Amino acid sequence: MESADGPLDVGPRQRRAVLAALAVDAGTPVSIDTLTERVWGPAAPEAPRSALYAHVARLRRALAQVDDDSGTPISLSRHGDGYVLNVDRQQVDLHRLNQLIDTGRAGTQTSDVERIAALREAMELWRGDPLATLAGDWANRVRRSVASQLISLAGAWSNEELRLGNPEAVADRLARILGSYPLAEPLVALQMRALCSMGRTPEALQYYVDTRAQIVEQFGAEPGPELRNLHVAILRGELDEPYAGNVGPVAAPVRHVPRQLPADIARFSGRHDDLAPLLKWLNPAGTADSAPVVSIYGAAGVGKSALAIHAAHRLAGRYPDGQLYIDLRGTSVDAEPLTPVDALARLLRTLGVSSMSSDPEQVDEAAALFRSVVAGRRLLLVLDNAVDAAQVRPLLPSGAGCGTLVTSRQPLAGLGDVSQLRVGPLTVADAIALLSHWVGAQRVAAEPEAATAIAEWCECLPLALRIVGARLVARPGWPLAELRDRLADERRRLDNLEFDGVGLRASMAGSYDRLSGSPDLSERAIAEAFKLLGTSTMTELSRSTAARLLARSEAHTERILERLVDVQLLETSTPGSYRMGELLRLYARERFAGLPEK
Repeated sequence: MESADGPLDVGPRQRRAVLAALAVDAGTPVSIDTLTERVWGPAAPEAPRSALYAHVARLRRALAQVDDDSGTPISLSRHGDGYVLNVDRQQVDLHRLNQLIDTGRAGTQTSDVERIAALREAMELWRGDPLATLAGDWANRVRRSVASQLISLAGAWSNEELRLGNPEAVADRLARILGSYPLAEPLVALQMRALCSMGRTPEALQYYVDTRAQIVEQFGAEPGPELRNLHVAILRGELDEPYAGNVGPVAAPVRHVPRQLPADIARFSGRHDDLAPLLKWLNPAGTADSAPVVSIYGAAGVGKSALAIHAAHRLAGRYPDGQLYIDLRGTSVDAEPLTPVDALARLLRTLGVSSMSSDPEQVDEAAALFRSVVAGRRLLLVLDNAVDAAQVRPLLPSGAGCGTLVTSRQPLAGLGDVSQLRVGPLTVADAIALLSHWVGAQRVAAEPEAATAIAEWCECLPLALRIVGARLVARPGWPLAELRDRLADERRRLDNLEFDGVGLRASMAGSYDRLSGSPDLSERAIAEAFKLLGTSTMTELSRSTAARLLARSEAHTERILERLVDVQLLETSTPGSYRMGELLRLYARERFAGLPEK
């Protein structure tokens, strides 16, 4: 914080943290809970509100001495259950930096002169690590995010300065930056080019040797193809000279653009109310200084993956640097979930970084390398079938411009600032429309009552409808009433919801098996409780009724029921009231059948 008379001392570290937590969202209210998390994290004092009030009071006195560039006083005001820092966002370095980076981005409507001026001014704002004197998880996250932006900025600035014939400025500045970020491969490549254009080829080659040694030692990987190819070109004396004086705009390096999304769902039906918020939340234009994360969660067979893939195809044009897809196998019955380091290795291989180590101890280093590789790119990442937040967290990009779409059975609140969307079954009308896509509108129109009954026996679950649709396509001589009658028999219902290696039973097993196979005794006890609850004939279960059935206290029973809700093996609409869908109940009874009668 600076005033007209020079730097302003606002006080101790935690007070500076309060000011920083407000400045990052200048002009926008920040709740007291958010301020508490940003300032103290899990080590909050017993009375955080009182501590915040004291810091705010002293900050107000300090800010009274400061005006912005227009002469308007900077103030700190109460807003609802929080505070807002009233200041022009362009007076905050972070927001000014974001605007300058956008102005300097190639392909914008601004002239070359304006773009270069913006990049140079942005580089002047780089005065070491942001929030350097502050500790804690939030400050670390901000530093990582800004570091990704700054590395991208340094690359754009270096390209322009080299194009203008200023390799000395580039070599001097990048030498200092690479001291802090030695594994930023795009910057290493630019430094090597700058040194070669100055006739300092041995130093350029030494940069490659040093960088490769660090990458091999830390990650068991080789540098990416761009850096390797540049090294070979220098050794052979074949380095092109795209930066010799004012030769016009430099073509961007040829970069592999991944297009990994599975095929879009041809028979996608309904879901307009679910699709609309996804398209809004994952709009890079509205998240210029963040990397949005959206979590889609819901029960087995409800169509989470189909929705995510369909949304990703709709969003692909907003992410021109590519779309990455990976199945994390969170509820697969025939394979273990991917570890974070294995998932990172797959993602990095797609991006040209090969030979990644699979040592779980190196997950932090692998995550840092992934963030560096995607820095400055506009990528969409689809993480399908996640186990929990711990599996997903290391895979998240931190740089502005990237978006992440995650699917899972349970909500991923542990990811922090994430938009959550719970997906439920289709409406009956949409379920019948989906069935029509599979078997043909004429067959459905000929037997509307049977079609409605099939949708209802399938509980309007897209996976179940896909299975019965495939069965009916394979049996063109069957009337819909034949399958309706088969589904009406609860003894055969789950059997009739299996076809060609796909089954609803296996999908539901994903959630149950994670509980029953857990090393945690309490999780295995919850799996046993699920089987017992399936023996009840009641549509709705109260907490007290469930407690009698499980022979547990109501408090203990509530913890069990809520855990089953989390993993989508129970539903709840009002506090203390729970419901198990009929298909889940049939599955629970099958599991219970192997136990001795009580």
